[in-house]
Amino acid sequence: MSFVPGYSQNNSFAGMHGSEKYNKLSAEEASRKMHLEESKIKKYKKLCDIVLEGNRRRIYNEKYYNLVTELLDWNFELYTVWNYRKVLILKFLFKGLKENDLKEKHQIFTEELHFVLDKLRKSPKSYWIWNHRIWCLKLDKLSDWNIEIGLTNKFLQADQRNFHVWAYRRFIIDSMKKDDRVEQSSEAIDFDEFKFTTKMINKDISNYSAWHNRSKLVIKLFTNSPSLEHISTDEDPKMLEYLRFFNGSNQFLFLKKELDLIKTAIYTDPDDSSVWFYMKWLFSDYFLTNIDMQDMINLIKDTVNAVKELNEFELDDNEAENKWCLIFVAYLYKRLHSISKNEVDLEEFESILQRLEKLDPMRRSRYKEFHM
Repeated sequence: MSFVPGYSQNNSFAGMHGSEKYNKLSAEEASRKMHLEESKIKKYKKLCDIVLEGNRRRIYNEKYYNLVTELLDWNFELYTVWNYRKVLILKFLFKGLKENDLKEKHQIFTEELHFVLDKLRKSPKSYWIWNHRIWCLKLDKLSDWNIEIGLTNKFLQADQRNFHVWAYRRFIIDSMKKDDRVEQSSEAIDFDEFKFTTKMINKDISNYSAWHNRSKLVIKLFTNSPSLEHISTDEDPKMLEYLRFFNGSNQFLFLKKELDLIKTAIYTDPDDSSVWFYMKWLFSDYFLTNIDMQDMINLIKDTVNAVKELNEFELDDNEAENKWCLIFVAYLYKRLHSISKNEVDLEEFESILQRLEKLDPMRRSRYKEFHM
């Protein structure tokens, strides 16, 4: 119950990724705090009963709207109460408004978004609060998307890997593309987001959400790329190079440039799984089917050599091979065999799996499945 400080809710807006969503107390500490807050607990339980009864009886008036607000101030993890609040907004706050009273509804939603933001500052990883904010924006025909993008920037400054914020940002981007009030083209919006993922990855290569977002954007940009003539002359030269790849549908050159970025990342932290997952995607069927076969074979072989070299460095430094290096090289040999049907590649694949079984015996059964 969130009114007991430290009992359940994490009150830190800047709580970093990897931290516990809730602070854990010993049974004795929790009991002591509960005893000190006994009167508040009784009030909380009574308020819960009243609100839930109002929901059951479908009462939609000012009294119950205020009670719901008070209850959510105490505990904002009650999804049933959030759902009740939605109905109260539609049936109480919107009462008497017509369908085209957009400004009046926008004002109500603006106040609601302020209420929601206060809760998000205290619990930035709550599904129910983010869902409620999305619900508001879906119904508000005058939503200010720039404010929402700015909001995600603030939250990502506090925790760059908060996947709730990344998911919310994707919703905002999709909404912008569907909104006739937004002058920027969908392609230009996607390219701006691609640049944003680059910025976030440069800050923290372990940002799985940024890598994931990047993979989705790459496909969109190769399908629909913004025209070069609409790009500012002061565009970052590195980003302009990416744009030319997208604009010319040159997936081979894109892969070569992207692999340079990836190599820096894996040498920085060879045990970071998020980078390896993205690297694996770069050698997926999406690219294999669109690039000249010999070019792809050469690219895979070059990457195999680079990862093998990294594995040798790891062996020298740590007296043990790196599991992620071996897994990825095995994957590449399997891809090579699927393209060239060379039995040597298959033998290399089998050999690496045997080394993995010795290096990582707890997952021996999983590696045996790879053989199959």
